[in-house]
Amino acid sequence: MVTPGVLFLARKFGVTDRPSERKVHHRLVPSWGGLAIYTAFTASITLIFFFNDAFRLLLRCHHVMVQEYLAGIFLGATIITILGLIDDKKGLKPTTKLLGQVIAAMFVVWYGIRIVGIKNPSGKTYLEFSLCVSFFLTVIWIVSFINSINLIDGLDGLAAGIVVIASVTLFIITLFQIDRQSNVAISKSLKIVAIMAMALAGSTSGFLLYNFHPAKIFMGDTGSMFLGFILGAITVMGTLKTVALIALSIPIMLIGLPLFDTFLTILRRLKAKRPVLQADRGHLHHRLLSYGWGQRRTVLLMYAISGILGLGAILLTIL
Repeated sequence: MVTPGVLFLARKFGVTDRPSERKVHHRLVPSWGGLAIYTAFTASITLIFFFNDAFRLLLRCHHVMVQEYLAGIFLGATIITILGLIDDKKGLKPTTKLLGQVIAAMFVVWYGIRIVGIKNPSGKTYLEFSLCVSFFLTVIWIVSFINSINLIDGLDGLAAGIVVIASVTLFIITLFQIDRQSNVAISKSLKIVAIMAMALAGSTSGFLLYNFHPAKIFMGDTGSMFLGFILGAITVMGTLKTVALIALSIPIMLIGLPLFDTFLTILRRLKAKRPVLQADRGHLHHRLLSYGWGQRRTVLLMYAISGILGLGAILLTIL
């Protein structure tokens, strides 16, 4: 219901994605689709708040700062969405976007969501990070998620589908973690993570109906940065008090394909002595297209890879 309204706004204000040498589409396509995802996500959480007594009780719990966590996530998400809307309309320098991403991530840390330390696999020793190190690592974590989803958003439905798979996987993993958790405060945080993961999956799925090839609307940087931000923030929130060394691999596996593509992109651009933030057509999906794969086949293959990684994350959680 939200996406058609945003589609109308994008056309009215002339926010379109124009064809270019590094892009695969050959026609003007309305952008700003990320606004639909942001609106649907925030609306779903708001509706749950007003119509679910258990959720309101969860927020009033004195044992955990869930109200502050949610405030930090929504403030940061709003900043990243506004940044994306401006970029999709006028275009921003890569350094300006990076600065905006860092500021949005800082709000999350400021409101208490951060990586506080790490345990070794045996669980016998625990290294607690200083506030400065914790702040730095959490910001880097969230910004990495933002840019990984942003870079993978090169084909119709690709980024949206991967995020849906990651969100559903995170929801399942969180349920297992809640069932095993004896700490009340951590259990409350994990319940919020599960709710937000499903809200993200639902809002992104609704948009995907209009974004799958041939796309009627693109999410733009508004959508890709928002999706990466939310995934980055809630994965930290889900593990901020229980970060074992092996546990860090679980959220990494959720977006393993975008992260791997980002890693290869950085290496490729450094090797070619080009700016790391300069766009090109050397991503994994571009390579598959050059081998004769169509958009749909390429996207479905990458869905399958993401699904296998997600299944691996679930099995790792269980074992």
